[in-house]
Amino acid sequence: MQNRSLKLAVLLLILSLTVAFTASCDVLFGTITDPHCTHDSVSDGDCQNVGKCDVCGEPIGELGTHVYESKVVAPDCTEKGYTEYVCKVCGDSYKNSEIPALGHDFGEWVVTKQPTADDAGVKTRECTRCDERETDSVPAHQHTLANAEAKLPTCTDAGWEKYTYCTVCEYSTKVLIEAIGHSYGDYVSVGNGKHERVCQNDPSHVLTEPCSGGTSSGADLPVCEYCNTEYELTVRLGNSTYGYYALGAYANGENMQRLYKDLIACAEEFLVSGEDLTLSGEYYVIGEFDYSAYSLSVNEASAVWKVFYVSNPAYYWLDASIVTSNNNEIFLTVADIYASASYRRTCDAAIAAMTEECASLIESEMTDLEKAMQIAAYIVANMEYAYEADGVTPVSDIWAHNMAGFAMHGFGVCEAYAKSFMYLCLQNGVNSIIGSGYGGGERHAWNYVELDSVWYGADITWTDKMGDAPVYDDFGLSVSDLFADHTSHQSEVPGGDFIYPTPKLSDTTIELTVLYKNSTYAGVYKSIDDAFAVMTDSTAEYVIYIGFYSTFEGAIVHNIKASATPSVKKLTIIGTSEFVGEGYLDNNSEVNLHALLILGSDIEMRNLRILCPGSASGYQIELNKHTLTLGGDSMYVNARVVGTEQGSTVITRASRGSYLHGGAEIYLLDSGMGDAIFGQNSNIQFLKSGESGSNIYTTPGVDVNIEKTVE
Repeated sequence: MQNRSLKLAVLLLILSLTVAFTASCDVLFGTITDPHCTHDSVSDGDCQNVGKCDVCGEPIGELGTHVYESKVVAPDCTEKGYTEYVCKVCGDSYKNSEIPALGHDFGEWVVTKQPTADDAGVKTRECTRCDERETDSVPAHQHTLANAEAKLPTCTDAGWEKYTYCTVCEYSTKVLIEAIGHSYGDYVSVGNGKHERVCQNDPSHVLTEPCSGGTSSGADLPVCEYCNTEYELTVRLGNSTYGYYALGAYANGENMQRLYKDLIACAEEFLVSGEDLTLSGEYYVIGEFDYSAYSLSVNEASAVWKVFYVSNPAYYWLDASIVTSNNNEIFLTVADIYASASYRRTCDAAIAAMTEECASLIESEMTDLEKAMQIAAYIVANMEYAYEADGVTPVSDIWAHNMAGFAMHGFGVCEAYAKSFMYLCLQNGVNSIIGSGYGGGERHAWNYVELDSVWYGADITWTDKMGDAPVYDDFGLSVSDLFADHTSHQSEVPGGDFIYPTPKLSDTTIELTVLYKNSTYAGVYKSIDDAFAVMTDSTAEYVIYIGFYSTFEGAIVHNIKASATPSVKKLTIIGTSEFVGEGYLDNNSEVNLHALLILGSDIEMRNLRILCPGSASGYQIELNKHTLTLGGDSMYVNARVVGTEQGSTVITRASRGSYLHGGAEIYLLDSGMGDAIFGQNSNIQFLKSGESGSNIYTTPGVDVNIEKTVE
């Protein structure tokens, strides 16, 4: 009985232990945890396993990120090609970007067993890419032989000696002589940044290549290491070389330019690769550069990166942040939204369509000024400033800072305006670069544009303030006018807010002047004087429009420095007038005279304010036996008008009055309509009666002497 009880007790103990172990399998086979453990020692995890406490075994942290390296496996005759991505940490892998198998590429048939009159022969051919071989039979027959002449080998084609062949089958005694290859001579420059070399075996074989190698120093161009000739750096159309050459002026410029060229090579390789990107840590990296290998400091390397970033708008997919490491590395990275090759292709198509649409508006006979104005007008008509939902905060997303945002969405911030203008200008033969710093006290980007070998400032963002029509009062700015409300980033020392030095800007702002000849558009010019210079047809009537490009917040200023107007049939100068209110002087387009202006023909002026700046009170308009007509809504002439000889006439036709505050000493006044207001002891020899409603007034305290009235 005792033995039986003992056995039962042992059995119950075994059963209880079994239940306990079964219920606690997580202890045996899983993770032992201790809620009181402080986890002082934790083993690192990886992309397959989280970290783990060495004491209690509790999982710590999260799975790491795979660090994939890509390897392209080329297709062969029978197997597909693909890109394989293998994690450096855990070995996980996947494949994509498959390329179909190439298929066999068989050469010519070769008879390996000659047929006879009674027995078939055998012919064989081999794949040029692999060991695959095909055989086929040659029907039994008696050879019908013929002779083939010898052929000398050429640079690219094999030759052979005289041989015999069968006219019925593939039988041949031909023995090939390998092509002799090219034997090129020395490189010779052919201009335009290219050189060529001629094959000594066959002069018709000419190899033409772009110049390369060499470095520049300051303003000097690099010297090609092959043809020893200066050349321009070749970049993708729409990108600029200005920054590259500017780097050459620095003490370590040669090495900075070396890194710059390698950045271009990296970007171009990525651009044509069409690959999908995967994260490398936190970034989509397409290039790593050890700047110490270029003998550069981190500040110098960062300066190169920034110049590269602002000089190459075609690489719209570049991340806007400089990425460096503690290992003397600088990385070229792509913004996350452009990691997908298919999305980049969509952006590329939109940019190409934008470029083509803009180019369709550019005519071959346009001047650089007309092209630049047309491009600015295209951007303003098709882009809106990108604000967040509050309508105040500029969008910070990368798409709003490049031309892809413009092409894809029609929105962008100042950087997108500037990059789009630069890209489209360079696409159409106009030189332009980016300026950056502050505008109106805020971080801002604008442009410098080169017109007829002279640089000007151009803020395209600020021209977009009147709906779809550009306002050109921030276009073609002189150095003083631009930097009155713009501040460029520091340019002297690499690092920080570094950017290349500003090009030497014009001392005068462009005063847009539109010219018509015999009612036909004849061009837009930088000033009235420039328009005068092309008025060479003495039989033509010319019309000049000024002030057309802006709303009025005060007068728009033009200058005439010429001493005479052209000798033409008739000249009309038309400005823009804004009515201020009864009893106030209208806001008219200003024209400053800088010398005695002698009329070369009859001239009509409308909606202008003629002034003599500074101490030019002695300046005057000499009628020179011609007629000066004052018309439009109102006319103000604060220069003395003289002409006492017969034929010298002033006609007043401005509907709200013609003001001759500088006084007049003239032969004939024809007060056609509106009021005529005179000043400064005016003398009029003859007065022709005006129409109903016209009156002659004088400035208080000033006498107007009218000698005779003409009926």
